[in-house]
Amino acid sequence: MSLLQQGGFMMWPLLILSVAALAVILDRLVVFTTRRFPSAQALDTLLETFRTQGRAAALGSVEETAPAFTAFFAACFSPDRAHREAAIQAAGDEILFGFNARLDFLSTAAATAPLMGLLGTVLGMINAFSRLASAADVDITVLAGGIWQALLTTAAGLCIAIPAVLAHRWFCREYDKIAHAMQHAARLIPVPDTEP
Repeated sequence: MSLLQQGGFMMWPLLILSVAALAVILDRLVVFTTRRFPSAQALDTLLETFRTQGRAAALGSVEETAPAFTAFFAACFSPDRAHREAAIQAAGDEILFGFNARLDFLSTAAATAPLMGLLGTVLGMINAFSRLASAADVDITVLAGGIWQALLTTAAGLCIAIPAVLAHRWFCREYDKIAHAMQHAARLIPVPDTEP
């Protein structure tokens, strides 16, 4: 008999939750590791390109090195003083929204999985004690067998929650670093008076 069958029916929703959480972790891992904000050195080079060669050349460089942030830098390099700040805010919000996608689900899965496991354990314990109460003679092996099977769901819930929490913390940390880097870049880039 497999662990899924021994753990009771709560093992199936836990299995579905684990697959969904793993899919989100892999998806966010790809996003956060492939869409890098330009490093400090790359940002200096980009600013130098903007000063010497103009907005088009600088945006061309961004599209080659950090295409996910093209809209943000297009707003930063905009000569339109009246709408520049609002454009930067809107572009930044849109990019950060993309990075933040599905992190709420990961947080919810991390918080819910142990509770689902605990519910499975409680239901298993109720079932074990119910069988013991209806038995004519008390057999401690029946009780022990029911308890360890009931605890399988708690273990399964924790096995889902622990990696989900660790991944969620790391993704949130990367999100904060990107948001800070974008704010720093927006302050660093001068407002051009005219197109060079």
